[in-house]
Amino acid sequence: MKNLTRTLFTIVLTLSMYCAQSQNFYESYLPVNFESADSGTFNVHFYNNNFVKNNEYFGPYTEGITYIGSIVQPEVSWAISSKFSLSAGWYLRYFYGKENVEKSLPVIRARYTFTPGAQVIIGQLDGQLQHEYIEPIYSTDNYFSINPEYGVQFKVDRKKFHTDFFIDWEHFLMPGDANQEEIGGGLLASYSFNDRAEKRGLSIDFQSIIHHFGGQVDASESPIQTRTNVAGGLEYAFVPGLKMLTRITLSSYYIRAMELSNTNTIPFKWGYATHNTVAFENKWIKLSTGWFHGYQYFAPKADYLFQSVSQLSNYHTNEGRDLITSKFLFGNEITKGVNLSVRFESYYDLQRKWNDFSYGLNISVNEKVFERKPKSTRN
Repeated sequence: MKNLTRTLFTIVLTLSMYCAQSQNFYESYLPVNFESADSGTFNVHFYNNNFVKNNEYFGPYTEGITYIGSIVQPEVSWAISSKFSLSAGWYLRYFYGKENVEKSLPVIRARYTFTPGAQVIIGQLDGQLQHEYIEPIYSTDNYFSINPEYGVQFKVDRKKFHTDFFIDWEHFLMPGDANQEEIGGGLLASYSFNDRAEKRGLSIDFQSIIHHFGGQVDASESPIQTRTNVAGGLEYAFVPGLKMLTRITLSSYYIRAMELSNTNTIPFKWGYATHNTVAFENKWIKLSTGWFHGYQYFAPKADYLFQSVSQLSNYHTNEGRDLITSKFLFGNEITKGVNLSVRFESYYDLQRKWNDFSYGLNISVNEKVFERKPKSTRN
Protein backbone atom coordinates (compact mmCIF):
# COMPACT_ATOMS: atom_id res chain seq x y z
CA MET A 1 0.00 0.00 0.00
CA LYS A 2 2.84 2.35 0.91
CA ASN A 3 4.64 1.70 -2.39
CA LEU A 4 1.39 2.20 -4.33
CA THR A 5 0.77 5.52 -2.59
CA ARG A 6 4.27 6.71 -3.40
CA THR A 7 3.84 5.65 -7.02
CA LEU A 8 0.57 7.57 -7.37
CA PHE A 9 2.05 10.75 -5.94
CA THR A 10 5.14 10.37 -8.09
CA ILE A 11 2.80 10.40 -11.09
CA VAL A 12 1.21 13.60 -9.74
CA LEU A 13 4.69 15.07 -9.37
CA THR A 14 5.61 14.18 -12.94
CA LEU A 15 2.40 15.71 -14.28
CA SER A 16 2.88 18.85 -12.27
CA MET A 17 6.30 19.37 -13.74
CA TYR A 18 4.61 19.77 -17.12
CA CYS A 19 1.22 20.88 -16.25
CA ALA A 20 -0.60 26.38 -10.40
CA GLN A 21 -0.54 29.68 -8.73
CA SER A 22 -0.17 28.67 -5.06
CA GLN A 23 -3.41 27.99 -3.23
CA ASN A 24 -3.78 30.16 -0.15
CA PHE A 25 -6.19 28.43 2.24
CA TYR A 26 -6.04 31.37 4.66
CA GLU A 27 -7.11 34.22 2.39
CA SER A 28 -9.75 35.36 4.89
CA TYR A 29 -6.95 35.96 7.42
CA LEU A 30 -5.14 38.50 5.24
CA PRO A 31 -5.57 42.22 5.96
CA VAL A 32 -6.47 44.54 3.09
CA ASN A 33 -4.20 47.44 2.21
CA PHE A 34 -6.29 50.63 2.20
CA GLU A 35 -3.36 53.02 1.87
CA SER A 36 -4.16 55.45 -0.95
CA ALA A 37 -1.95 56.61 -3.82
CA ASP A 38 -3.86 59.92 -4.00
CA SER A 39 -1.71 62.63 -2.44
CA GLY A 40 -3.29 64.16 0.67
CA THR A 41 -5.75 61.34 1.32
CA PHE A 42 -6.44 60.51 4.96
CA ASN A 43 -8.33 57.35 5.94
CA VAL A 44 -9.20 55.17 8.91
CA HIS A 45 -9.48 51.43 8.38
CA PHE A 46 -10.25 48.48 10.61
CA TYR A 47 -9.05 44.88 10.57
CA ASN A 48 -10.57 42.23 12.81
CA ASN A 49 -10.36 38.44 12.75
CA ASN A 50 -12.40 36.23 15.10
CA PHE A 51 -11.10 32.68 14.95
CA VAL A 52 -11.10 29.17 16.34
CA LYS A 53 -8.58 26.57 15.18
CA ASN A 54 -8.42 23.24 16.98
CA ASN A 55 -5.26 21.17 16.35
CA GLU A 56 -5.86 17.51 17.19
CA TYR A 57 -2.20 16.43 17.15
CA PHE A 58 -1.19 13.41 19.24
CA GLY A 59 2.10 12.26 17.71
CA PRO A 60 5.67 12.48 19.06
CA TYR A 61 6.60 15.58 17.02
CA THR A 62 4.26 18.26 18.35
CA GLU A 63 1.24 18.59 20.61
CA GLY A 64 -2.21 19.84 19.84
CA ILE A 65 -3.53 23.21 20.89
CA THR A 66 -6.75 25.14 20.40
CA TYR A 67 -6.50 28.76 19.32
CA ILE A 68 -9.69 30.70 19.97
CA GLY A 69 -9.84 34.45 20.14
CA SER A 70 -9.81 37.73 18.24
CA ILE A 71 -7.28 40.00 16.58
CA VAL A 72 -8.07 43.70 16.21
CA GLN A 73 -6.00 46.28 14.34
CA PRO A 74 -7.46 49.77 13.84
CA GLU A 75 -5.22 51.99 11.76
CA VAL A 76 -5.02 55.47 10.25
CA SER A 77 -3.12 56.24 7.04
CA TRP A 78 -2.02 59.47 5.46
CA ALA A 79 -0.79 59.68 1.88
CA ILE A 80 1.74 62.50 2.06
CA SER A 81 2.31 62.15 -1.67
CA SER A 82 1.37 59.75 -4.44
CA LYS A 83 4.51 57.75 -3.61
CA PHE A 84 4.75 57.92 0.17
CA SER A 85 2.31 57.10 2.98
CA LEU A 86 2.45 56.82 6.75
CA SER A 87 0.26 54.53 8.87
CA ALA A 88 -0.19 54.22 12.62
CA GLY A 89 -2.46 52.14 14.82
CA TRP A 90 -2.55 49.35 17.36
CA TYR A 91 -2.44 45.55 17.21
CA LEU A 92 -4.33 43.52 19.85
CA ARG A 93 -4.56 39.73 20.14
CA TYR A 94 -6.83 38.25 22.78
CA PHE A 95 -7.43 34.56 23.53
CA TYR A 96 -10.84 33.84 25.04
CA GLY A 97 -10.64 32.65 28.63
CA LYS A 98 -7.56 34.70 29.53
CA GLU A 99 -7.86 37.64 31.89
CA ASN A 100 -5.50 39.86 29.90
CA VAL A 101 -4.79 40.69 26.29
CA GLU A 102 -2.15 38.22 25.04
CA LYS A 103 -0.39 40.71 22.73
CA SER A 104 -0.58 44.50 22.51
CA LEU A 105 1.73 46.33 20.10
CA PRO A 106 1.85 49.65 18.26
CA VAL A 107 1.51 49.65 14.49
CA ILE A 108 3.80 52.02 12.58
CA ARG A 109 4.53 51.81 8.87
CA ALA A 110 6.19 53.93 6.19
CA ARG A 111 5.53 52.81 2.60
CA TYR A 112 7.46 54.33 -0.32
CA THR A 113 6.63 53.41 -3.93
CA PHE A 114 9.92 54.34 -5.57
CA THR A 115 8.85 53.17 -9.03
CA PRO A 116 5.52 51.82 -10.34
CA GLY A 117 5.00 48.31 -8.97
CA ALA A 118 7.94 48.48 -6.56
CA GLN A 119 7.94 49.64 -2.94
CA VAL A 120 9.92 49.64 0.27
CA ILE A 121 8.24 49.25 3.67
CA ILE A 122 9.76 50.12 7.05
CA GLY A 123 7.81 49.21 10.18
CA GLN A 124 5.06 46.61 10.22
CA LEU A 125 5.55 44.46 7.13
CA ASP A 126 3.13 42.86 4.71
CA GLY A 127 4.18 39.70 6.47
CA GLN A 128 3.31 36.34 8.01
CA LEU A 129 0.66 34.63 5.82
CA GLN A 130 0.88 37.46 3.26
CA HIS A 131 4.24 36.10 2.09
CA GLU A 132 2.40 32.97 0.87
CA TYR A 133 5.09 30.50 1.89
CA ILE A 134 4.40 26.83 1.30
CA GLU A 135 3.41 25.02 4.49
CA PRO A 136 6.58 22.90 5.01
CA ILE A 137 8.54 26.19 5.26
CA TYR A 138 6.14 28.39 7.25
CA SER A 139 3.45 27.24 9.69
CA THR A 140 0.07 28.93 9.50
CA ASP A 141 -0.04 28.74 13.32
CA ASN A 142 2.62 31.46 13.48
CA TYR A 143 -0.30 33.81 12.89
CA PHE A 144 -1.59 32.95 16.38
CA SER A 145 1.65 32.56 18.31
CA ILE A 146 4.25 35.14 17.27
CA ASN A 147 4.37 38.90 16.83
CA PRO A 148 3.42 40.57 13.56
CA GLU A 149 6.53 41.14 11.48
CA TYR A 150 8.41 44.44 11.89
CA GLY A 151 11.48 45.45 9.93
CA VAL A 152 12.29 46.26 6.31
CA GLN A 153 10.67 44.87 3.16
CA PHE A 154 11.17 45.32 -0.59
CA LYS A 155 8.37 44.23 -2.92
CA VAL A 156 8.08 44.19 -6.70
CA ASP A 157 4.82 43.35 -8.49
CA ARG A 158 4.84 43.22 -12.27
CA LYS A 159 2.58 41.51 -14.78
CA LYS A 160 4.73 38.37 -14.86
CA PHE A 161 7.15 38.82 -11.97
CA HIS A 162 6.81 39.11 -8.21
CA THR A 163 9.49 39.35 -5.54
CA ASP A 164 9.33 39.83 -1.78
CA PHE A 165 12.51 40.40 0.24
CA PHE A 166 12.20 41.11 3.96
CA ILE A 167 14.06 41.29 7.26
CA ASP A 168 11.96 40.74 10.38
CA TRP A 169 13.49 42.05 13.62
CA GLU A 170 11.82 39.65 16.04
CA HIS A 171 13.67 40.57 19.24
CA PHE A 172 15.61 43.81 19.64
CA LEU A 173 18.76 43.48 21.75
CA MET A 174 19.95 45.96 24.37
CA PRO A 175 23.36 45.70 26.08
CA GLY A 176 23.27 43.18 28.90
CA ASP A 177 19.97 41.57 27.86
CA ALA A 178 19.59 37.99 29.07
CA ASN A 179 18.00 36.89 25.78
CA GLN A 180 19.64 36.69 22.38
CA GLU A 181 18.91 38.91 19.41
CA GLU A 182 16.41 37.19 17.11
CA ILE A 183 16.16 38.01 13.41
CA GLY A 184 14.28 36.38 10.56
CA GLY A 185 14.15 37.10 6.87
CA GLY A 186 13.50 35.68 3.46
CA LEU A 187 13.28 36.07 -0.26
CA LEU A 188 10.39 34.92 -2.43
CA ALA A 189 10.32 35.29 -6.21
CA SER A 190 7.94 34.07 -8.88
CA TYR A 191 7.91 34.33 -12.66
CA SER A 192 4.70 33.53 -14.54
CA PHE A 193 4.64 32.83 -18.26
CA ASN A 194 1.14 34.38 -18.30
CA ASP A 195 -0.12 37.60 -16.78
CA ARG A 196 -0.17 36.93 -13.01
CA ALA A 197 -3.63 38.53 -12.73
CA GLU A 198 -5.07 35.72 -14.85
CA LYS A 199 -4.09 33.13 -12.20
CA ARG A 200 -3.41 30.43 -14.76
CA GLY A 201 -0.54 28.95 -16.70
CA LEU A 202 2.96 27.89 -15.69
CA SER A 203 5.09 29.69 -13.12
CA ILE A 204 8.56 29.18 -11.69
CA ASP A 205 8.82 29.85 -7.96
CA PHE A 206 11.63 30.35 -5.46
CA GLN A 207 11.23 30.62 -1.69
CA SER A 208 13.80 30.98 1.08
CA ILE A 209 13.71 31.75 4.78
CA ILE A 210 16.38 32.18 7.45
CA HIS A 211 16.23 32.40 11.23
CA HIS A 212 19.04 33.62 13.46
CA PHE A 213 19.69 33.75 17.23
CA GLY A 214 22.76 35.77 18.16
CA GLY A 215 24.05 39.19 19.13
CA GLN A 216 27.25 40.74 20.47
CA VAL A 217 26.08 42.64 23.56
CA ASP A 218 23.78 40.08 25.24
CA ALA A 219 24.46 38.25 28.49
CA SER A 220 23.17 34.93 27.19
CA GLU A 221 25.42 31.87 27.12
CA SER A 222 23.31 30.17 24.44
CA PRO A 223 25.17 29.34 21.21
CA ILE A 224 24.59 31.33 18.03
CA GLN A 225 22.07 29.53 15.82
CA THR A 226 21.29 30.08 12.16
CA ARG A 227 19.10 27.80 10.05
CA THR A 228 17.64 28.22 6.61
CA ASN A 229 15.32 26.64 4.06
CA VAL A 230 15.56 27.14 0.31
CA ALA A 231 12.89 25.87 -2.12
CA GLY A 232 12.34 25.83 -5.85
CA GLY A 233 9.18 24.75 -7.59
CA LEU A 234 6.92 24.72 -10.60
CA GLU A 235 3.21 25.47 -10.50
CA TYR A 236 0.61 25.13 -13.20
CA ALA A 237 -3.01 26.28 -13.08
CA PHE A 238 -5.64 25.75 -15.74
CA VAL A 239 -9.35 26.42 -16.16
CA PRO A 240 -11.29 23.25 -17.06
CA GLY A 241 -14.34 25.15 -18.33
CA LEU A 242 -16.77 23.51 -15.89
CA LYS A 243 -19.43 25.42 -14.00
CA MET A 244 -18.65 23.78 -10.66
CA LEU A 245 -14.86 23.67 -11.13
CA THR A 246 -13.20 26.96 -11.96
CA ARG A 247 -9.53 26.07 -11.52
CA ILE A 248 -7.19 23.09 -11.08
CA THR A 249 -3.72 23.69 -9.71
CA LEU A 250 -0.72 21.35 -9.63
CA SER A 251 2.50 22.20 -7.85
CA SER A 252 5.82 20.58 -7.04
CA TYR A 253 8.54 21.90 -4.73
CA TYR A 254 11.98 20.69 -3.75
CA ILE A 255 13.14 22.08 -0.38
CA ARG A 256 16.61 22.14 1.14
CA ALA A 257 17.26 22.49 4.88
CA MET A 258 20.65 23.75 6.07
CA GLU A 259 22.19 24.22 9.51
CA LEU A 260 24.60 27.18 9.35
CA SER A 261 25.53 27.35 13.06
CA ASN A 262 29.02 26.59 14.34
CA THR A 263 27.43 24.81 17.30
CA ASN A 264 24.70 22.48 16.13
CA THR A 265 21.89 21.84 18.63
CA ILE A 266 19.98 19.35 16.44
CA PRO A 267 21.14 15.95 15.10
CA PHE A 268 21.25 17.01 11.42
CA LYS A 269 23.39 19.44 9.42
CA TRP A 270 21.27 19.29 6.29
CA GLY A 271 18.13 17.72 4.91
CA TYR A 272 15.70 17.87 2.03
CA ALA A 273 12.02 17.47 1.25
CA THR A 274 9.61 17.36 -1.65
CA HIS A 275 6.05 18.63 -1.53
CA ASN A 276 3.62 17.90 -4.36
CA THR A 277 -0.01 18.97 -4.37
CA VAL A 278 -3.08 19.09 -6.57
CA ALA A 279 -5.92 21.51 -5.76
CA PHE A 280 -9.45 22.05 -7.05
CA GLU A 281 -11.54 25.17 -6.50
CA ASN A 282 -14.66 27.07 -7.38
CA LYS A 283 -16.17 30.29 -6.07
CA TRP A 284 -16.82 28.96 -2.56
CA ILE A 285 -14.78 25.78 -2.05
CA LYS A 286 -11.13 24.73 -2.26
CA LEU A 287 -9.91 21.14 -1.99
CA SER A 288 -6.34 19.92 -2.10
CA THR A 289 -4.32 16.80 -1.46
CA GLY A 290 -0.59 16.31 -1.46
CA TRP A 291 2.37 14.14 -0.61
CA PHE A 292 5.23 15.38 1.56
CA HIS A 293 8.46 13.41 1.76
CA GLY A 294 11.31 14.58 3.96
CA TYR A 295 14.75 13.25 4.85
CA GLN A 296 16.54 14.74 7.87
CA TYR A 297 14.27 17.72 7.29
CA PHE A 298 14.07 20.68 9.66
CA ALA A 299 12.59 24.15 9.27
CA PRO A 300 12.89 27.04 11.78
CA LYS A 301 9.44 28.48 11.03
CA ALA A 302 7.47 25.39 10.00
CA ASP A 303 5.18 23.09 11.90
CA TYR A 304 6.94 20.14 13.50
CA LEU A 305 4.44 17.82 11.80
CA PHE A 306 6.74 18.02 8.74
CA GLN A 307 10.10 17.78 10.49
CA SER A 308 12.51 14.98 11.35
CA VAL A 309 13.10 16.52 14.78
CA SER A 310 10.59 16.78 17.60
CA GLN A 311 9.36 19.87 19.40
CA LEU A 312 8.61 17.73 22.46
CA SER A 313 11.86 15.80 22.95
CA ASN A 314 15.46 16.28 21.84
CA TYR A 315 15.81 12.50 21.84
CA HIS A 316 13.06 11.75 19.33
CA THR A 317 14.17 11.96 15.72
CA ASN A 318 13.22 10.15 12.54
CA GLU A 319 15.29 10.67 9.41
CA GLY A 320 12.44 9.96 7.01
CA ARG A 321 8.98 11.55 7.04
CA ASP A 322 6.09 10.79 4.66
CA LEU A 323 2.76 12.57 4.98
CA ILE A 324 -0.40 12.72 2.92
CA THR A 325 -1.92 16.16 3.38
CA SER A 326 -5.55 17.04 2.71
CA LYS A 327 -7.31 20.40 2.99
CA PHE A 328 -10.89 21.58 2.66
CA LEU A 329 -11.98 25.22 2.72
CA PHE A 330 -15.39 26.83 2.40
CA GLY A 331 -15.30 30.60 2.22
CA ASN A 332 -17.74 33.35 1.35
CA GLU A 333 -18.12 37.13 1.68
CA ILE A 334 -21.30 37.31 3.78
CA THR A 335 -21.52 41.10 3.46
CA LYS A 336 -19.27 43.87 2.18
CA GLY A 337 -15.90 43.64 3.92
CA VAL A 338 -16.88 40.60 6.03
CA ASN A 339 -15.67 37.08 5.19
CA LEU A 340 -16.61 33.73 6.70
CA SER A 341 -14.54 30.58 6.24
CA VAL A 342 -14.67 27.00 7.52
CA ARG A 343 -11.73 24.64 7.08
CA PHE A 344 -10.52 21.11 7.76
CA GLU A 345 -6.93 19.91 7.40
CA SER A 346 -5.42 16.45 7.90
CA TYR A 347 -1.90 15.02 7.95
CA TYR A 348 -1.68 11.25 7.59
CA ASP A 349 1.69 9.82 8.66
CA LEU A 350 2.41 6.85 6.38
CA GLN A 351 5.07 5.46 8.71
CA ARG A 352 3.09 5.67 11.95
CA LYS A 353 -0.24 4.90 10.23
CA TRP A 354 -1.74 7.80 12.16
CA ASN A 355 -3.81 10.83 11.17
CA ASP A 356 -3.41 14.22 12.85
CA PHE A 357 -5.97 16.83 11.89
CA SER A 358 -7.27 20.32 12.60
CA TYR A 359 -10.47 22.21 11.94
CA GLY A 360 -11.41 25.83 12.25
CA LEU A 361 -13.81 28.69 11.68
CA ASN A 362 -13.19 32.40 11.35
CA ILE A 363 -15.06 35.60 10.56
CA SER A 364 -12.90 38.53 9.48
CA VAL A 365 -13.61 42.20 8.85
CA ASN A 366 -11.56 44.37 6.50
CA GLU A 367 -13.23 47.72 5.99
CA LYS A 368 -12.53 51.39 5.50
CA VAL A 369 -14.32 53.37 8.20
CA PHE A 370 -13.54 56.89 7.02
CA GLU A 371 -11.75 58.55 4.12
CA ARG A 372 -11.05 62.20 3.36
CA LYS A 373 -9.55 63.14 0.03
CA PRO A 374 -8.20 66.55 -0.96
CA LYS A 375 -10.85 68.77 -2.57
CA SER A 376 -9.28 68.55 -6.01
CA THR A 377 -9.75 64.75 -6.12
CA ARG A 378 -13.19 64.44 -4.52
CA ASN A 379 -16.05 63.30 -6.68
